[in-house]
Amino acid sequence: MKFTTTIKKLQDAVSKVILAVPSKSLDARFDNVHLQLQDGSLTLFATDGEMSITAKCEVTSSDRGTAGIRARTLQDFLRSMYDTSVTFEMERQTGGDQGTVSISTDKGRYRMPCTFGERPESHKRNFDLSIGLKPTELQDIIHKTLFACSVDGMRPAMMGVLFEFEGGVLTAVSTDGHRLVRCRKATTTEVAEKQKIVVPARVLSIVQRLLQNEEVNMSIDAERRNIRFQAENVELESALIVEPYPNYEAVIPVENEKNLSAERLLVHDSVKRVGKFSSIGDIKLQIDGTNLKIMAENSSEGESAQEELPCTFSGEEITIGFNSRFVEAALAHIETDEVSIELSSPTTAVIFKPKKEENPDDLIILVMPVRINN
Repeated sequence: MKFTTTIKKLQDAVSKVILAVPSKSLDARFDNVHLQLQDGSLTLFATDGEMSITAKCEVTSSDRGTAGIRARTLQDFLRSMYDTSVTFEMERQTGGDQGTVSISTDKGRYRMPCTFGERPESHKRNFDLSIGLKPTELQDIIHKTLFACSVDGMRPAMMGVLFEFEGGVLTAVSTDGHRLVRCRKATTTEVAEKQKIVVPARVLSIVQRLLQNEEVNMSIDAERRNIRFQAENVELESALIVEPYPNYEAVIPVENEKNLSAERLLVHDSVKRVGKFSSIGDIKLQIDGTNLKIMAENSSEGESAQEELPCTFSGEEITIGFNSRFVEAALAHIETDEVSIELSSPTTAVIFKPKKEENPDDLIILVMPVRINN
């Protein structure tokens, strides 16, 4: 089994599939990048048992065959090389599945072990629901939801993003119990009956890195247990989280009668500065008329901070506390110049959303307040 390509082409393909290789594995098959050579095309495959990534690489060859190379060894070699033509030739040792890869370039000769055993089995699935998304829209959904996913292994459903498909709309939701994001996007596919799936946060993080500027097709299998993301030269397939997602609609307040509008960057930067003066990262917002006061203190160290910003506010005066990091993150994921903040009481969830005329509810970020000492 022999093929010739360039270091850059092979490195690009390996860098994609290696994202599926686990950092630690008890199964040696999961440590390998599996190569399949057929009809002048090289297909690379890697998996951790739950998720797999397949990528294609242009090569020159008339051979056919399959082999596996340790992923980290191959990646380290390619990273250390300059871009040049490279030839790989795999030879099986007598009486076994072990073999040797001979690598040759214009300046050197290299050898590393390989295997000729079968790659981990990839189950055939019936992907009956297909959703087309522009690359910018998928990236936007991931960017705006991933940060609010839970990292608590005791709540597995919340360690992913809920995708709801209904009509021509995709609703994505994430929450960690202290904050919640709901993001809506139009799709090119009409779904007659409402469908729900939960995609692991780790998978979406890899999709974010893997499919940055490509048209992406998202497919879900008939049993709603697996998902596949496909682009031109790469494919990611993964198991879904099958735990039921919490009823997020029940925690979104519908009667927050107080409304504040302010310049988003001014509030973001102020929260970031003032929050550093709190011993536990909490801040206090005092809103009255056209004035937004942001305060924090660390009484044990004799530290405190207070800033005042202009705003537009409708409703009675209110003082409310927040975790500064949650407010900072919410404001960082809103893209409009102005932010709209909807409040009701010091103990009711607060809604942050972009201030715009068209579709203002396409993105809402809910943040739970914290108890403050007056």
